Amino acid sequence: MDGTGSARAGTGRVTTAVTIGTVLEWYDFFLYGTAAALIFPTVFFPTQDPVVGSLLSFATFATGFAARPIGGLLFGHLGDRVGRRAVLVATLVLMGTATTAVGLLPGYAQIGVAAPVLLVLLRVAQGLGTGGEWGGAALMTKENGTRRPGFFGAFLSAAVFAGLVLGSIAFTGLATVLGDDDLLAWGWRIPFLVSVVMVGVGLWIRRGLDETAEFEQVTRTEGRERAPIVAALRRPRNVIAIFLMRVGQNATFNIVSVFVLTYATATLHLPRASVLGATVIGALAAIVLCPVYGHLGDRFGFARVMVVALAVQAVFAFPFFLLLNTRSAGLVALAVTIGIAGGAAAADAIQPAYFTGMFGTRSRFSAVSIGREGGTVIGGGLAPLIAGALLAWQGGQPWAIAGWMVLTSLLGLVGVLLARPAEAAEPAATAAGSSVTAG
Repeated sequence: MDGTGSARAGTGRVTTAVTIGTVLEWYDFFLYGTAAALIFPTVFFPTQDPVVGSLLSFATFATGFAARPIGGLLFGHLGDRVGRRAVLVATLVLMGTATTAVGLLPGYAQIGVAAPVLLVLLRVAQGLGTGGEWGGAALMTKENGTRRPGFFGAFLSAAVFAGLVLGSIAFTGLATVLGDDDLLAWGWRIPFLVSVVMVGVGLWIRRGLDETAEFEQVTRTEGRERAPIVAALRRPRNVIAIFLMRVGQNATFNIVSVFVLTYATATLHLPRASVLGATVIGALAAIVLCPVYGHLGDRFGFARVMVVALAVQAVFAFPFFLLLNTRSAGLVALAVTIGIAGGAAAADAIQPAYFTGMFGTRSRFSAVSIGREGGTVIGGGLAPLIAGALLAWQGGQPWAIAGWMVLTSLLGLVGVLLARPAEAAEPAATAAGSSVTAG
């Protein structure tokens, strides 16, 4: 087999290993979000006012987003200093341990205020692990000599949507089998405790991974960057570009996948089951389409695909709410599916290849993590809160939210215009990496 064939086979094996692990980690992350809406207000935040309990529960959910940039900084530094493989193992263990601990955590009725405090700490641990996982997984596929980084990297984005589907199915299945009393008393713990088994599977899958070929070669020829975060911030242009693109993509995604549950049920009075079903359909469609979007990035260029994806988001913002406001189950499912699997998924699918290609090898992990996870907090973590405030300001009308989706998508387009290829900033590192093939 020639070098290209070996590289393709090696990248395929690596992609399979890191993708399965990524599914498990995002299962953990999204599982918490579902429990925050359905379970935690009663178990950990019992108050006289159920609205207050829900707000407190969602506040702990937001701490996971707030911790992600810190995790990106920490694990990005370690990934550039120690290696990509070690970080992937560490983030998987951290996420799985935190999720399992949530399943074992006594509720407010047993240990009082210590219960929500410990819950917040475990959510922070989840956020730290998630902040480091994406960068490590993306680089494992990027740095092994493949000529199709968009296609292989897109499986990581598909894994995120798969985690969302698994987390939703876990609680849907339990709610079908168990009554409300049993679900709140003990049943909700089962999906969290299953995480310990899934972590074992993930570690077994990742145990045979080698360090990336490109990182090993650059380490031998140039050594490792002593302060990769400082090196990344010396050339902030691409970090800012990634930040803006992530804000543009993630704001729309979180509005159509998270905030829509509140808007459709509380404002439009649609059945929660139908909206959750639409979300799952959209995520399933995104799983299938992500590799297609990655292939298009390889074929036509990642910047072009990103421009089209963000433009589609902007154009669809107002029609999205027009379709929701019909209150037709079919049209609502169509709106949510296009919202998730259309522009948002396309912009997400090319990020592993597009973002990592903007930096040289020695500080790549740190640089990508700073920009992407920072944009996730602003674009994703704050999106439901901003949308809720705009809805209240407009007296229940969603058009200001649609305007916000347009504005953030335009900010993402500014990021595309700002971005420069890695060779324009770090020619030596890029040249070293360009000749690497998988071993």
